[in-house]
Amino acid sequence: MINRVVRVATPIGRRKLFDYLWTDKTWVPIGYRVLVPFGKQQRLGLIVESTTDSELPLEKLREISKVFDDRPVISAPLMKTLVWLARYCHQPLPEVLWSALPAPLRKGQPLVPKLEMGFTVTPQGRQVDPRELKRAVVQRRILETLQAHRGLVSAATLKDAGTSWRAAIKRLEDYGWVLQKEFELPQERQAPQLIQDLNFEQLAARNRIIESLDKYESFLLHGVTGSGKTEVYLHVISEVIGRGKQALLLVPEIGLTPQLIDRVEQALGIRVVSYHSNMTSHLRHRSWHFANNGKTQVVVGTRSAVFLPFKNLGLIVMDEEHDASYKQHEGVRYHARSAVLHRAATNGIPFILGSATPSLETINAANENRVTTLALTQRATRVQLPAVKLVDLNNAYLVDGIAVPLLKAIEQRLKKKEQSLVFVNRRGFSPVIWCSDCKWIARCADCDVKLTYHVTTDRLHCHLCGKSGGSRPGTCPQCDSINVELLGEGTQKVEQLLKSRFPGSRVMRIDSDVSKGYLKIQRDFERIQRGEVDILVGTQMLSKGHHFPGVTLVGILGADRGFFSIDFRAREYLVQQVLQVAGRAGREGKPGQVLIQTAFHDNELFATILQHDYLKFARQELEQRREALQPPFSSFALLRANSTKSEVPKKFLNTARAHAIEILRTQQHPDVRVLDVVSSPIERIAKRHRAQLLTCAANAGELRKFLRLWIQVLETIPKRQNLRWNLDVDPLDFY
Repeated sequence: MINRVVRVATPIGRRKLFDYLWTDKTWVPIGYRVLVPFGKQQRLGLIVESTTDSELPLEKLREISKVFDDRPVISAPLMKTLVWLARYCHQPLPEVLWSALPAPLRKGQPLVPKLEMGFTVTPQGRQVDPRELKRAVVQRRILETLQAHRGLVSAATLKDAGTSWRAAIKRLEDYGWVLQKEFELPQERQAPQLIQDLNFEQLAARNRIIESLDKYESFLLHGVTGSGKTEVYLHVISEVIGRGKQALLLVPEIGLTPQLIDRVEQALGIRVVSYHSNMTSHLRHRSWHFANNGKTQVVVGTRSAVFLPFKNLGLIVMDEEHDASYKQHEGVRYHARSAVLHRAATNGIPFILGSATPSLETINAANENRVTTLALTQRATRVQLPAVKLVDLNNAYLVDGIAVPLLKAIEQRLKKKEQSLVFVNRRGFSPVIWCSDCKWIARCADCDVKLTYHVTTDRLHCHLCGKSGGSRPGTCPQCDSINVELLGEGTQKVEQLLKSRFPGSRVMRIDSDVSKGYLKIQRDFERIQRGEVDILVGTQMLSKGHHFPGVTLVGILGADRGFFSIDFRAREYLVQQVLQVAGRAGREGKPGQVLIQTAFHDNELFATILQHDYLKFARQELEQRREALQPPFSSFALLRANSTKSEVPKKFLNTARAHAIEILRTQQHPDVRVLDVVSSPIERIAKRHRAQLLTCAANAGELRKFLRLWIQVLETIPKRQNLRWNLDVDPLDFY
């Protein structure tokens, strides 16, 4: 009998799919959630595929108990991508499939979420003058708010009218002036305001991409900072939605979504749906629903949005494609770029990778003609790129870590009513607390790292495990000396210095300690753009594609840390970060300047940075990678292990290595190399001891074949003494 057996993924932490009987001969609900008997229980499952046979006799298979949905939660094209991703990353397929769904659907809740209620003014209510409600203050405020909006207004917005807002709403409904409705779909916002005067390079890029809207093709939109990549995206997306299709615009971090959503909505005259981890599970479910039923035309989201079930996807854009935030480091370890590539190919649609500093993997793909490069070599505003100057720390006088030339440059900007940005990629006040007498250093009790002093809480904190190390010691706990000093500078220290140095100036700090939550980030960036801030101090949160029209000066502290990393990608990350931060200066009208503090002013990397010549750096770095057989000219897979017992991780990894050597001996994979077991660079985090084992091959296909055999063996090794391990394919992080 055809299609009598279906394979079901259940979220129980195992790789295995389970076989069940399906009695309907004409239809198999692949991609649907089902209820299946599992031992003495009933469990939620997801049908992955159908077949005609099973490892078990058909008479021993049990039947599906119930089909939950009236349409699949994972479409056929998306299922192909998720199955491919599980195989490529060697992750359990059930875990990959269930992680692609919002939490309510993983818990068996209905496919269609309970939609939020909103309020709107009726035609009769629009004729009422709110000032007539002299004594009903809350009613007046609500009516004024509703009349100022064309669409639905959420209850959260109306709460600000007063504590009795619910009773006031009820009274206005009784009058027939207010109506309550569900937010069924995003409402139209305003007339489109697309910028029509694209320059020659932008127009050429737009036209070339539009030529490929009905087929799969990958593009690298490589434009200098401020070159107008977003305008190209918007013009292409406008064409996509004009053809009745949907577009996905990916950004690396949540902080980029508020500014970008406003820009897309104003340009296209539509409401945009967002999707990121800072949203509640209900809101993520709602965005998932709007994408699934086709009622939203554009989604702006972070890496997990690549798994949304679009009804008619026509384009994927991956902005700032070089950013390491696109890599998932926990749970299902994948890179969004790989998922985007496969999904676009499966759907037969184009995708755009955009960056001023593309990853070397993408540049190499372009060199091999696997990606079409579209170059934007000039700023869209025709303003010159900022002048970059090095401040030699070997000769400069420092004030709490900031060189005097930078302080003078900030002072000049204040006099001109212009904004300055000081980049220091360390939060907290000081990263080192030490005794100058006995050389004691404050370290985390649970991790092999130094504690950071935070002046706002007057506490020492570990930035890895989050544990507090107590208050700042007045005397050395080792020798009782009073000479306990704070070394180095973080964002808090720089903020404090600038406030004391320039009294009356408006200094804003942007880092993960203060910029918590989507709305807080949005409000902060709005203040910056309105010119309500004179000096910005922040971490990499400020480097990721933000548009600050008033910033004309960028100062970069701590750039030299990139020279001391053991990571072979450290040079790439350093150049990318510096050029990205530098690109925030002088974007509109006024010339920009960048001052970089360094003790290595003669280093070859700074020569390319001074010239804004990222491609020259990329060519040099790729040649070194080729000689060293490092990615993208080879493929890596990193096996990590950790345990509360110090000896357990290495013992497990040595066993794993022995199995790997045996597989290579018997299965003929001459291209694959298995290195020695080593301690992780940070050996202990949160009381867990860590070690790792690297495997690599010049041929990616050979490595994948080996990994498939190896991981089957690894899963047979007993997990004793609280051992945990994971396999990371194409790792970006070696810590």
